[in-house]
Amino acid sequence: MKITIFISGVTGGGAEKVTCSIASYLVGKGHDIELLTMSDELPTYPLDCKVSRCCLLKESERKNFFVNNILRLLRFVQYLVIRRPDVYLAMLPTNIITLLSMRFLTRSRIIAAERANPNSYKEKIQKKLARLADKADGWVFQTNEQQEWYMSHVNLKRKLVIPNAINPDVIKQHFCGKREKIIVTAGRLTNQKNHTMLINAYAKIANKHKDYNLVIYGEGPNRIKLEEQIKKLKLNGRVFLPGYSSEVITNVSKSSLFVLSSDFEGMPNALMEAMAMGVPSISTDCGGGGAKFLIENEKNGLLVPIGDVDALASAMDRVLSDRAFSEKISNNARTLCKTLAPDVIYGEWERFLDEVVNIK
Repeated sequence: MKITIFISGVTGGGAEKVTCSIASYLVGKGHDIELLTMSDELPTYPLDCKVSRCCLLKESERKNFFVNNILRLLRFVQYLVIRRPDVYLAMLPTNIITLLSMRFLTRSRIIAAERANPNSYKEKIQKKLARLADKADGWVFQTNEQQEWYMSHVNLKRKLVIPNAINPDVIKQHFCGKREKIIVTAGRLTNQKNHTMLINAYAKIANKHKDYNLVIYGEGPNRIKLEEQIKKLKLNGRVFLPGYSSEVITNVSKSSLFVLSSDFEGMPNALMEAMAMGVPSISTDCGGGGAKFLIENEKNGLLVPIGDVDALASAMDRVLSDRAFSEKISNNARTLCKTLAPDVIYGEWERFLDEVVNIK
């Protein structure tokens, strides 16, 4: 198959990581893959050298906001008219809307891939997606909850739920020694991740679990706000914000507990990877359905209500206090390595792409 994957860029972010992984897998299976991006920035994640690139605007060509967008639009139209891939795969809402709005310019099949929680989008974006959704030949969702949102607005004929695959490096990381007395999370320091709630919950158990520190990996606009909260709660020396780290996977694998405190997520990679490494994990039942997809409450992890500080503190205390329970959810979580293995997940992508291309 000749496949064009349309995404804004391949720098940072979960959707970008998935895009590079899918492209590399498919080109390895003998398919002709091209990434169509807005810019020519180098990918953050590994990308097979056989994957071709086409950017709508090079860094050296940038002028101002208006001129840049006009150039991108003209070149995008030209691409649609001249190129004839068997199928387009559009990632992220802006790119999905752009491609489906110009559906009339191409006879190629189009698959749209939802990578986040539609309920978190602005109303204007939601309305456009609902209006254009049936112009796609197929849809791929990360979770059932995402699919249900679209189905409540339009009857989609071809659709499939495909969760993210687990990073192969994560599958190899199974820590067997004595776990370090660290509670950990990883993600951008933004309101969405609700680290404020996590720190408040930790404050409630900090005296009982004096040997356990909290480490929050990531950067973002809420750093100063969180530092002030830590100081106010007198948790300096107990709560750490080390930023990004190349050792985050190794450090998470050794920790005693992983916590996701988000208000909404798509398929939370950080939670999925922690569970696959056998780290006892807790998550809010965040909008988007990803956490609920990964965690079977009480069996391989714990789910708590969004924004409920007391419930989160109680769950953290339980995991740290009850070794038998901690070991049970740790062992059960490791099964994700099989069900979400890259060959399994990317094989589903390949089969669905083939199905859509061969629509009669």
